[in-house]
Amino acid sequence: MSGNAYSTTSRGTGLPRRIWKHRTAYLFLLPALLLLGSIKYYPFFTAFAESLFDWNGVNVNHFIGLGNYKEMLTDEKIRVAFANVFKIAAATLAINLTLPMLVAWLVFRVKNRRLQNFLKLGFIVPLVVPMMVLILLWRWMYSGDFGLINQLLAHTGLAALKHSWLGDPATALWAIVFVGFPWVAGLPFLLYLAGLQSISEDLYEVADLEGAGPIRRFFSLELPLIANQVRLVLMYSLISAFQVFEAPFVLTNGGPGISTITPSLHIYDQAFNYSRFGYASAIGVVMFAVLIVLTVVVQKLVKNAETLD
Repeated sequence: MSGNAYSTTSRGTGLPRRIWKHRTAYLFLLPALLLLGSIKYYPFFTAFAESLFDWNGVNVNHFIGLGNYKEMLTDEKIRVAFANVFKIAAATLAINLTLPMLVAWLVFRVKNRRLQNFLKLGFIVPLVVPMMVLILLWRWMYSGDFGLINQLLAHTGLAALKHSWLGDPATALWAIVFVGFPWVAGLPFLLYLAGLQSISEDLYEVADLEGAGPIRRFFSLELPLIANQVRLVLMYSLISAFQVFEAPFVLTNGGPGISTITPSLHIYDQAFNYSRFGYASAIGVVMFAVLIVLTVVVQKLVKNAETLD
């Protein structure tokens, strides 16, 4: 009886005791937690609350319940925006699961340490270039007769292929997706390379004893063991694709027409051009819900490396 009472008491006070024991560490974490709560969580809950109102961001704030969400069902721009963002997400996933992984694998296979470090540096340096600079560079490359792409086509005898890349609804969205080619430098490359470098040398020795070549070793050994990195890249790619804003805003501003509009761009347009902050908040809540569902699906589909047989 006394033993049960003691164990219940211990369980009841275990967490507070552990927090008190490590109170200094929690005090150091407190500023970061407060900052995260005020910058990330508070705006989200505020946006969810305001999505139930007809709010102009200043003084008009009428409760309309699910009115904003009902309006989204008949909003043609929302349908096109989500269709576009799913296309961008599919392209981003295809890109980040292939080229960065291939280059990371090739760099990892370089045995000369100095050369490997030089190659890593070459792919990491572009990370410090602001995204806006890259977008403006591509805008010049896509521009009419004096753009780099059309100039190259004209000087290589392919003038017939010259095109208004950002002015044609058929090519504008894919021109935005193409920004950043060859899509290697960045977080996916670093994640894949770190995962490959963390694989034990003993496993490579076993693979060599079994006569596994580079291709078989990649699919049978390396790829399963970087499953955690693959999952992180998948989630990072989905989130970055759904939040894409700068490229469509600077390159096309959602045009021609609404052919390159995205949910983030529609949120900006509704909030700052039409002062419909309540409706913009509703779009943001729906985006959050879609991302949550996709993240759960990714977590289910891609297993942890630790759980692989």
